[in-house]
Amino acid sequence: MPVNALGLPVHLESYLAEFLDRTTGPNPLIDLLAVTGSGARGKYQHGWSDLDVFVVAEVSSLDGIRQVLAELEAELGGVKLGITVLTRAECRAGAVTSRLLHVLALIGSGALVPLWSAPGLSLPAPDVATDIEVSLHDGIQAAIEIRRQLLKGAPDLRGLYKVTALLAKIQLRFRGIECPSDGDALTVLLDAKRQDTSAVTTARTERPVAETLATLVLRSWLDTLPGERR
Repeated sequence: MPVNALGLPVHLESYLAEFLDRTTGPNPLIDLLAVTGSGARGKYQHGWSDLDVFVVAEVSSLDGIRQVLAELEAELGGVKLGITVLTRAECRAGAVTSRLLHVLALIGSGALVPLWSAPGLSLPAPDVATDIEVSLHDGIQAAIEIRRQLLKGAPDLRGLYKVTALLAKIQLRFRGIECPSDGDALTVLLDAKRQDTSAVTTARTERPVAETLATLVLRSWLDTLPGERR
């Protein structure tokens, strides 16, 4: 898909276009590049979102990629870049985290379209059942992390919001609903629980609301466990 179809700020579109131009020439450094997270669904929010990028490339390309990243860093305008690199062999062997397996599943189903891929590139496409099964581990970790944050005197507001949204996304995935946007996932889950969805917005800036929202999503997760006593 073209870079300008992502709905990103102009400077980030320019950054990605230049990165692709420098890494996909006659002797390409990469085999595939896809934007993930909120940037992949037109949900990027300036000042809040990171630019998350998934790349397939061989270890021999790392020095070249690192040089390109260094040369283009100023064009990010202070936006945090989260870049993940896997080799073809790791993808084919399934030597990936549950989060990255989910990315491969989205690409394989056509729900996530790369910005560029090498001609003839073939990667495994995990099925929905496998994707959901491995997501359970992320849900367990997210539920633990929420409690770590809540026990802090002053939890990291952004970190608490992000992990709360992750736990919401995983619960929805078990129901066959895919919501890559943090806000959308929380809104859909709260709506299903017939809760006030206004907290989704205010939780980004108000700690008491964020803590209440996190507790609600955590309890929703615990309700799915047999014999759970809250």
